[in-house]
Amino acid sequence: MFKLLRFYSLASFLAVLATALLVGLFYRQVAIQGIMTLAERNNLALARTALSSVKPELIDYLNRVAQPGFARASHASLPPELAVAIGKLMQDNTVARIKIYNQLGMVAFSTKTAQIGTDQRENPGFITAINGRVADTLIYHDTFNSLDAETEEDNLMQTYIPIRASPTDPVQGVFEIYTDVNDLVRQIEHTEFTVMAGTLLILTALYAVLLLVVRRARNLIDSQNQTIRERTQTLEILSARMLQNEESSKKKIATELHEGLAQTLSAIKLNLENNRQRIDADGTIGQSMTAIIPMLQNAIEDVRTIATELRPSSIDDLGLLPAINSLCHNFQQRHPGMLITQDISLQEKDIPAPLKVILYRIVMLALDDIASHTTSDQVRIALRRDGQALTLLADDAPSAPAGLPETTLIQIDPHQESRFAKMLELTTLSGGSFAAARPAAGRILLRAAWNS
Repeated sequence: MFKLLRFYSLASFLAVLATALLVGLFYRQVAIQGIMTLAERNNLALARTALSSVKPELIDYLNRVAQPGFARASHASLPPELAVAIGKLMQDNTVARIKIYNQLGMVAFSTKTAQIGTDQRENPGFITAINGRVADTLIYHDTFNSLDAETEEDNLMQTYIPIRASPTDPVQGVFEIYTDVNDLVRQIEHTEFTVMAGTLLILTALYAVLLLVVRRARNLIDSQNQTIRERTQTLEILSARMLQNEESSKKKIATELHEGLAQTLSAIKLNLENNRQRIDADGTIGQSMTAIIPMLQNAIEDVRTIATELRPSSIDDLGLLPAINSLCHNFQQRHPGMLITQDISLQEKDIPAPLKVILYRIVMLALDDIASHTTSDQVRIALRRDGQALTLLADDAPSAPAGLPETTLIQIDPHQESRFAKMLELTTLSGGSFAAARPAAGRILLRAAWNS
């Protein structure tokens, strides 16, 4: 049985976690972008303010270190005005490092002296700046990610600014400033944690409310299912009683026809046969009686046929299997060109008593249907038990698969075919299921099954 509450609880819990995670990731990306934008503006403002007054000295310095033979420069080699400007920049607590690159990509100056003279021609930030555009790089250290190892470059905003005498002059070097954004990162991560916690709390509250709603819905569904089961059980009982009453009525009428009317007609026929020799000499009345006797005989046969169709006495006297055998024998006599094969692997004791008459009537209806609607000259009647299921099959193509449903079969909706109405009614009212399929054009395969 489908566990609605368990399924919803698990699915909703996973959905809440996934939503909180996605919100966190989205906020993280927005936060990183915000950090980069803010740090870029601060870096540009700091660098441009500090260097605008010493641009001639900076240009002159870059011209001196632009020689191909340049190896190293020192802090002392900077022009005094430039050294003072850089010193003022370094007094800002957020500025962590400053570099100056010449046109060839060599580090002409760095507040970290070990980097002076290194070749940075392949540095993407330098390449962008030497081509006249400002470049920014942020190495963000995610404290929520245990796999993100710490480095000395973590949470440093690197801004590369092209240096030129005027906007139309060629770029003569690159100024790089490192800004420490750790305080901003911690503030953003605190906000991120608050947002995630708030989101998780809200989603948890929503989850609890929806869980109560689903639990209430489950209780309503269970109550309705219980009502449906009780009504179904009642309908099954009423259907069984209706079938029993119908069979009882048919049995009563058949008995009255067979034991009453048929016996009366037989007595009249016998009396006429015994007395026709004593009729007057001219024989006129005797000849009339002789003509009446065959008519009485036909009436007796008709009455017995009607009684048998209403309720075959052989089922009560001999059992279902002999009755089916007799039915198939009579059917072949009426249709001499049709061969009937019986595939019955059950014994009489294996068949529930309430289903015997139902099975007999469905076999009779199936034979009549096959004779009327197909062109085959073969019929198979199969009765077997598959596990707990009692299955009756009737088909006019013995070489076709016996099971239903099959992918090679064309399924037929028995509710849409009036020819199957009585077989469907008998099967359904007796607690079984009825199906029909078409193995090929002009062929038919009928199946009725009961769990017993």
